[in-house]
Amino acid sequence: MLGELEISHPIMVGAGPWSRNAASIQKCIDYGASAVVTETITLDAHPTLCPHIYAQDQHIFNTKLFSDLHLEQWEREIKRIDKKESKLICSIWGSSASEVSYLASKVSQIGADGIELSLFSPIGTRNRMIVDQSEKIIEFIAAIRHAVHIPVIVKLSYEIGTDPFVTKQIYDSGIRVVSAIDGLKGLSDVNVETQSVKMPTYGGFTGDSIRPMALATTAALKQNTSLQICSVGGISHYTHVLGYLMLGADAVQLASVIQTHGFEIITKIKGELSRWLEVRHYSLEDIRGSALSSLLPFEDLKPQPLIAAISDCECLPECQKCTAACLYDAISYGASLTIEPSLCVGCGICVDLCPCHKLFLVWQ
Repeated sequence: MLGELEISHPIMVGAGPWSRNAASIQKCIDYGASAVVTETITLDAHPTLCPHIYAQDQHIFNTKLFSDLHLEQWEREIKRIDKKESKLICSIWGSSASEVSYLASKVSQIGADGIELSLFSPIGTRNRMIVDQSEKIIEFIAAIRHAVHIPVIVKLSYEIGTDPFVTKQIYDSGIRVVSAIDGLKGLSDVNVETQSVKMPTYGGFTGDSIRPMALATTAALKQNTSLQICSVGGISHYTHVLGYLMLGADAVQLASVIQTHGFEIITKIKGELSRWLEVRHYSLEDIRGSALSSLLPFEDLKPQPLIAAISDCECLPECQKCTAACLYDAISYGASLTIEPSLCVGCGICVDLCPCHKLFLVWQ
């Protein structure tokens, strides 16, 4: 269960162009998503910039804020969807409490199983005023909860998700499930020859690079609140799902990975997750939150006298990543790799950078 929303497994699909209409939502369902969040619905349709999606490696920058469908068009689209056992969650945004209340009531009437309240955005002027005003957030939540009797999820930015004061207020307002994190503000690159940016405006930045922030938000929410968590950010492999679950997530949302790998990735990640659990005879409850005990406050950590050591495996030819990264000149490479113990401070970067796992840390 995700709050009051009964889902069959933890792999959901988040809001985005991959859930922009009935056809794309149907694909998400047919490929195995337990729930699909629609592209963000507003009172009016919004024109789409061309181009509006930019890719760099596996990173996506999206300059599309809202759905380009009118609310009345969404009513027709939702009627065309065969939800099977999946749940349909409508992402909504409004500029006032009365507007989100109306939208929530409307999507509830036309077939939504749940609502995701979108409050933040990495681009544009979208509700900029409420980012630092928790009373506005609570006002929007109260308006929606008064208007509908279906589950409500609040989507959080990184900043809000790691703020224990605001997240406690959200919980106290009656919300029991949040999704986190929203995309970050980003630019893909600068062309130094033309002295111009590739993108005409900021884009919502998603992909592998935001996963560390989303992981930190998941852990902070689990440690600081009693909220259930639907984690979003940089999921492209079943091990990423496991990481979120082990930090306490109740479900995850796949997003830009669908843009880069196609709808088939939903089936692939779902199947690989199930196989991993089955082979180890684990249930989801066995692993949920299991990694949190290893995460300590910085103030509770005690310095350990460790230094780098060398194993017997061979170095890769012309690698020398460790020597380049060592700021203390403790590592040298002549006829073989050597470490000067008196210079090593045990920072650990050489261990993480070594592609053949030749280096490890030992007690000094």
